[in-house]
Amino acid sequence: MNAEKANYQVAIAGAGPGGALLARELAAAGISVAVYESKTENALGHNWSDAVEKSALAAAGFAIPDVDNGRYKGHLVKTHEADDNLFEPHRIVPLQIRYPDLSGATKSGVDFKYITTDRKVLGRRLAEYASQAGAKVFYQHRVDNLIGDTEGPLENIRVKGLCVKSKKSGASIEVSADLVVDATGYLSLLRTSLAGASAINRKFSDGDLAYACRTVRRLDKNRVTQDDLTDHYRYGAFKGYFWTHLHHEDTIDIGGGVREEPGRIDPMGVIKEMIAERPSVTDEQLRGGGGIVLVGKSPWSLVANGFAAVGDAAGQVIPTTGCGVGGALTGAMFAAEVIKTAMASGACTLQALWPYNHSWFINRGCHFAALSALKEILQDLTHEEITFLMKKDIMSGKMLTPTINGVFEPPDSLTMAKTLTNGISRPMLLMKLNKATMLGKKIFKHYQNYPEYWDAGSFSQWMARAERLFADIP
Repeated sequence: MNAEKANYQVAIAGAGPGGALLARELAAAGISVAVYESKTENALGHNWSDAVEKSALAAAGFAIPDVDNGRYKGHLVKTHEADDNLFEPHRIVPLQIRYPDLSGATKSGVDFKYITTDRKVLGRRLAEYASQAGAKVFYQHRVDNLIGDTEGPLENIRVKGLCVKSKKSGASIEVSADLVVDATGYLSLLRTSLAGASAINRKFSDGDLAYACRTVRRLDKNRVTQDDLTDHYRYGAFKGYFWTHLHHEDTIDIGGGVREEPGRIDPMGVIKEMIAERPSVTDEQLRGGGGIVLVGKSPWSLVANGFAAVGDAAGQVIPTTGCGVGGALTGAMFAAEVIKTAMASGACTLQALWPYNHSWFINRGCHFAALSALKEILQDLTHEEITFLMKKDIMSGKMLTPTINGVFEPPDSLTMAKTLTNGISRPMLLMKLNKATMLGKKIFKHYQNYPEYWDAGSFSQWMARAERLFADIP
């Protein structure tokens, strides 16, 4: 039996934050859009609240609530854990940074530029907004493969659609589209199938991945004053970090993530220890979960002829925290503007889509790439080494503020001099720190020189230089 046929200007695989926001923006511009999502509508979004960059949410059209007496107030703010609003009322200012060995904390905290956002509410609202704008959202539809010329170097790729299968009826659908967008998450099911196009098809593995989990627990309000419930990151612990974040006076989020590698520690074991040390944290779990989290950099290109990637599929994730919603929203907004222009010009060619590459890499990708290199080098420091750097105010709250907020900001000359003075007793450790900083600076500068227009020769040279820089990571 022949497969059913469908035709849209844009077909998006995945209704996560990046895919849904992109669909909303394109549909609102009068472009015919179909979104194919393998989950049910009720299964969209993780069953917890995540830290999301306020700037990215605001750019996507969400009103950031006002602050009243140190808490968020407004119509989008939750009044209790289970209501249908978007933001948790608790404001994290500042975020305390504790030593990995828990012997102390940095002298100053981190200016936390995130707001805690309910992922299920965000997922549902973005999908609803896409539908209201005119996009067709098909749930329980599995994307199997691309249609078109999908083998060969980047310039030879010609994506013309995708094959989809209904998980309910079993029917196969051939979807023709001027543009196919991969928003399938870190597995990047479509992007990685572009055989031979090494500029775009890299799979995420090894240091690109972390394992994270969390539990949102009810608090015994009669015992909270006796407990340590300070918002904090235990930064650098076990090649990752652990946290406690209050949501309401009677709920707390406790979690952590570590590098995904053989022999890694089970973060849930550490989380259980954290709970055992806080008698006010009850056994009543309200939300939670976990799994693989992307902490890697973008592939060298996010586009090909008739193809683009957004969100985790495009590596649009802060490597030092694993926070990916803000990057997905930002990437979707960049992509939307370029796609609208390409559609108006009549073709989603590699040349027409290339400005999305340029916008992403010179604005956000340069920061994420530099932080990715920084993470890879510093992640191998021991608890003792990181604790030394924090005690000496070398790895300070001021220094960690941009890093945790997804911004690469190399130290100025005054900070470098202070680092040398405070760390003079550990020259080998300072050499590691200096190597990480210098390599990050080189990568950041290189990404800011990302080719503005598609040209096979200049892009090949840029890519070769980027590969050499990352090959310098020990």
